[in-house]
Amino acid sequence: MKVAVIGAGNLGTAIIRNAVRNAEVIAVRRRKDLFPEIEGVEVVSEIEAAKDANIFVVTLKPSVFRKNMELIGSVAKGKPLISFAAGVKLEEMLRHIDNPFRAMTNLAIERKGVVACYPPETAEHLRFLEADFIFCEDERELEAMTSFLGSSPAILAKLINAFVLSAIHQGVGYDNARKAAISAFEAASYLYEKYGLEEVVRKVATPGGTTAEGLRKVVDAERALIDSLIAASRRADEL
Repeated sequence: MKVAVIGAGNLGTAIIRNAVRNAEVIAVRRRKDLFPEIEGVEVVSEIEAAKDANIFVVTLKPSVFRKNMELIGSVAKGKPLISFAAGVKLEEMLRHIDNPFRAMTNLAIERKGVVACYPPETAEHLRFLEADFIFCEDERELEAMTSFLGSSPAILAKLINAFVLSAIHQGVGYDNARKAAISAFEAASYLYEKYGLEEVVRKVATPGGTTAEGLRKVVDAERALIDSLIAASRRADEL
């Protein structure tokens, strides 16, 4: 299988690092010299040079994708094309592309990560990726994933950094603070998935203890995170 990734910037490169484990990959990037050296990847600067690919993946910015959509469609012809461009809907793509699909992920896809898909059969064309899949019920849910899956790592990284800074403030060395922060967020994800919020709190918190005091103070941060993710989601609707 040969996969062409059109727009091999940050997200495209992350997808390529995953895809190259199971497929031949053509990376399309105007500035070839800016693409990192990845074994097994053919790098080209023109979209037409990817015409022999079996599957096309688009990771261009929405405005750039729209500008080049007709050309991309003529190169892809009837082959599957999966767009990771936020805000570019299937109806719009169908004007120039015969077989379009939509997906959303984040930079962690270079390791494994999660890919949100719409329509659900999109996943069948992305099986070359080592990933878990979220099957969106409609295109609106896929749009929301631009924030809740695509943008969220940057937002949550700010919270991890806040953890690090607070630990340093209390006398913990930087390396230990960073290690503790990463471990704590991984532990929280694992426990939340296994038990849910109420059971995690019940198991960890003791009356009048440190956890209870921290939970009392975290309410404002919780509201701020909700507002932040919703704001990012609304911005995605404007693209």
